[in-house]
Amino acid sequence: MAKAAGQATITINPMFSLLLWINAVLCVVTFMGMIWTSTEPDPLPKARERLFNACEHVFTMTAGAFIGLLGGRASIPDPKQK
Repeated sequence: MAKAAGQATITINPMFSLLLWINAVLCVVTFMGMIWTSTEPDPLPKARERLFNACEHVFTMTAGAFIGLLGGRASIPDPKQK
């Protein structure tokens, strides 16, 4: 299907896409770390407890970063190019 003459296209910023991928990988890795550390029977050793707390902190930060990144992207999208 051919484009109509003068129709605007939306560009995808490659750096924003890279930032989303990095954030997604961090989110998944820390979530898997939380699952792995929680498989240990109670009581957790002190080192595993610290690892779980660190993973939980990074996971909540990356989840919040998704909301901030996508909300900011929605409010100020890249300019359309012709």
